[in-house]
Amino acid sequence: MLSYLAAALPAEAGAATRLLALQGALRATASGRLHLPVGLLRSLRLNQQPSLWQGLEQAGWLIRLPAGITGVPCGVTAQLLDAAVLTQAPRRQDRAHAADKALRLTSCRALRNLPASDRLTALALATHLSPGSVQGTIEADRIGRVCAAPPGILAATLDRLVTARVTDWWSYDQGAEDITWALGPTLVEQHANVSVE
Repeated sequence: MLSYLAAALPAEAGAATRLLALQGALRATASGRLHLPVGLLRSLRLNQQPSLWQGLEQAGWLIRLPAGITGVPCGVTAQLLDAAVLTQAPRRQDRAHAADKALRLTSCRALRNLPASDRLTALALATHLSPGSVQGTIEADRIGRVCAAPPGILAATLDRLVTARVTDWWSYDQGAEDITWALGPTLVEQHANVSVE
């Protein structure tokens, strides 16, 4: 879904917008309706940022619906306008499970107070690991597109993740143009818990 959103959202959509779109896409019903409760938005650290919703509306990706339309007064209800997002695998129940995993990973203690760009990058790195592995490799331009981060910003973000012990280390192979990394001790346990549940 992160790769799909990298193509579907405008390049200027930042990390916080992408985290919000990810939760919306993964939690939407088969008809494209979604409701994100206030508590979930608070966990994402996105509850006080109406500009994120406005950005998704301006991009034509969704439209917010009047408060209370679903009978649930707190939170945000919206309709996805991007019909293709609902055709992305896996099925709805698995998408809801993935949304919960993504939320728990990005709101874990090691990441919860980091900027949205760092949380999105950590999530992207964790989702691009082979099962049972804590080390991975990905094309630098691909991870940059997924995280909406140009090379210089991506390098600074990866450095912050090392400082926060979210990643142990990272390196860039100029010949292959790949980034290689290893999850750090603070995220290894969280990633393992999220992967097995």
